[in-house]
Amino acid sequence: MNTLSDGVATLVEHLRTLSESIVGLRGLAAYPFLFRPFIFLVLLSIVAGLVGTLVNLRKAEFNAEVMVHSVFPGIVVGFIVGGSDAIIIGAGCAGIAVVIALVVSQSSKRESDNESAHEGATAVILTAFFALGMTISLKVGDMSGQLEALMFGRLLETTDSGLAQSLVVFILTGIMLALTWKEHLYVAFDRQGAQASRINVRGIDYALNACIAAVVVAASSAIGVLLVIAFLIVPGATGRLLGRTVRQASIIGVSVSLLASWLGMQLLLTPSPRPISPQAGVVLVLVALFFIAVGIAAIGKRRGKVRC
Repeated sequence: MNTLSDGVATLVEHLRTLSESIVGLRGLAAYPFLFRPFIFLVLLSIVAGLVGTLVNLRKAEFNAEVMVHSVFPGIVVGFIVGGSDAIIIGAGCAGIAVVIALVVSQSSKRESDNESAHEGATAVILTAFFALGMTISLKVGDMSGQLEALMFGRLLETTDSGLAQSLVVFILTGIMLALTWKEHLYVAFDRQGAQASRINVRGIDYALNACIAAVVVAASSAIGVLLVIAFLIVPGATGRLLGRTVRQASIIGVSVSLLASWLGMQLLLTPSPRPISPQAGVVLVLVALFFIAVGIAAIGKRRGKVRC
C-alpha cells in the first residue's frame, strides 16, 4: 500500500502542477492541502453519480440510507484498531455484513410480498448497526472530537494513503458497474422479465448494494457517514428530473456532482469571518443545484402544456 500511496502522491502532484495553468483550478492548485481533497471529490462524483442513477431507478434510497448508518460500527472499530488509515477496511467489513442482511431482507419481502415487513426489517438493520457503533465508540472512552469527525468527515485531512485506498475502491466499483450495468437497467424496469430471461436478479441486488456500500466506505472518512448520503441520492434525482434517457440522467448526475464539488471547494478560497466546512459546503451546493433543477423541470412542464 505504501508503494501505491507514493504513486498516488506523485500523480496528484503532477496534476496539481498542470492545473496551475488552468483557469478555475488555479486557486485550488496553489494549495496542495486543497487540491488533494478536490481530486478525491472528483473521483467520488464520477462513481457516486453513476451509482446514484441506479439508486434512483431501483428506488433504493432507503437502502442507501441504511448503508450509510450501518457501516458506522466498522468505521469506529477500524479507527480504534488502526487509526484513520484503517477506517476504510473496518467500514468494508461492516458493509459486507449489511449488504448480505439487506439482500436477505429484500428476498424475504418478495417471497411474502409484504412491503411493510421489508421496511421494518430494513429499519431494524439501520438502528441495530448504528447503535452498535455508538456503543463501541462510547465504550472505549472519550472520543467526542473523533466521533464528530467520523460522522461528519474531515475532507481537508485527506491523506495520500486514504486517497489511494479510496481510489482502489472506486476502481473496483467502476468495474462492477461496467460488468452489470445492462442487467441493472433490466431489473430496474422489468424485474419479472429479467427473472424470466434467467438473469441472476439476486446477484444484481447484491451488486447494487455492494456498489452503494463501496461509495459509503470510500467516502466515510473524508465526507462522513451522515453527509455521504447526499452524493448517493441528490445527483441521481437531479439527473432523473432533467434527463430523458438513462444515459442523459447519468451524465447529468455526474456533471452536477462535479460542479458542486468544484463550487464547494471554491468557497474555501472566499474570504469569510468564520471557517467553512468544505464537505458541508459541497453538499449544500449540491442540494441548491437540485432545487434549480426542480425549477427548470417545472418550467419545462409548463411550456409543454402550453404547446399542447
